[in-house]
Amino acid sequence: MKYKLILLTSFILFHLLSSQVKLYAQSIRNCGTDRHLEYQKKNIPGLKQKLIKQENNITKATKSRNNFSKGKQIIYIPVVFHVIWSLNIHNISNAQINSQIDILNQDYRRLNSDTSLTPNDFKAVAADVGIEFCLAHQDPDGNWTDGITRTHSSKSVFEMNTDEAKFTSTGGYDAWDATKYLNIWIVPSISDNGMGGILGYTQWPGGSWTTDGVVIAYKYIGNIGTAVAPFNLGRTATHEIGHWLGLSHIWGDDNGACWGSDNIDDTPNQAGSNYGCPTHPSISCSNNGDMFMNYMDYTDDTCMNIFTIDQKIRMLTVLDSIRPIIKTSGKCQANSIESNKNIIDFSISPNPSSFMLLLSWKNQSLAKKIEIKIIDVYGRVVIELTKESNKLNTNIKINNLEPGLYLINLKSGSMLGTKKLIIQ
Repeated sequence: MKYKLILLTSFILFHLLSSQVKLYAQSIRNCGTDRHLEYQKKNIPGLKQKLIKQENNITKATKSRNNFSKGKQIIYIPVVFHVIWSLNIHNISNAQINSQIDILNQDYRRLNSDTSLTPNDFKAVAADVGIEFCLAHQDPDGNWTDGITRTHSSKSVFEMNTDEAKFTSTGGYDAWDATKYLNIWIVPSISDNGMGGILGYTQWPGGSWTTDGVVIAYKYIGNIGTAVAPFNLGRTATHEIGHWLGLSHIWGDDNGACWGSDNIDDTPNQAGSNYGCPTHPSISCSNNGDMFMNYMDYTDDTCMNIFTIDQKIRMLTVLDSIRPIIKTSGKCQANSIESNKNIIDFSISPNPSSFMLLLSWKNQSLAKKIEIKIIDVYGRVVIELTKESNKLNTNIKINNLEPGLYLINLKSGSMLGTKKLIIQ
């Protein structure tokens, strides 16, 4: 009887602990970037030495180029989302992806609605990073794209260390040219040697271009659809792209020792990661309060709201030194679609325009229908319609669109046409 009681008690305790572990895994942020980096340094010959030299160069460049903090030029980063799905729920909507783009642009421009939650002690160092993100509208072959690929896979779990999501041969999808695009893979789930609970991870700058980019589980993208609290405000992507731009975790990944550094001067020295949403000041390492609301900590999405000036300087330095081509790739709005014999010859009048525009195209043996899309600077389709191609023109009312730069895309069969539109 005593033996049976012990077995029963052990069984109950096991299931209680299992439930607690499961709840813990779901309620705290778990980024795999640092572990992925350590795996690569151990398994890729010469990478560790390369990254040490790279860090020395970034540190020197950062110190000599602190004028970045006052720059007003906006940098546009073209993004392609690779949605890898095994069940329908994993195949998240375009609207959910668009919500993530909106969040990135708010967070990196300090236009997020929760800036008032930044403690007064840190407001002086809060930064508009000056980076905006858009869905790519030119694929690697020079053709029109909506910046989203979708791949059905037999896999529902993707191993982090071997970058399974990043190769078609392992059930994922091959990266687009990472010198010109920020590749973001959205997957059902991520494992680290069989252990789950990872929200996302990023390859540290300086690794192979074939695996460069960010991987995020589908539950942590944007703020609608499948997004799950407490990581349902899109800050996982904000955090992971911070890594992609060369930012370390704010506590320096030293396991609470207080000697580690994130190589940023205006973030306080901090013992370890914070979870949930602490109250300021939350003191460690004899500081005046951890900057737990920084995007590079581990707090909940509702608690994150700041990049600092020195973080901005480092991110822009990394862009200039390691990712210079992506800034001028022209993939955001297909500024220069490569030469293509199947080009639709069309005109926009007037351009600039403010109320109504006339779209006219030539008779080039087009297909029966011609699809027309107007896309804003963030890659969102704001007007979409289909016309009979033999009509050769159509009027489009645009008075409800905000002033700014847009892209007009025409498609008829295999023929494409792209031009810029300015709305005043």
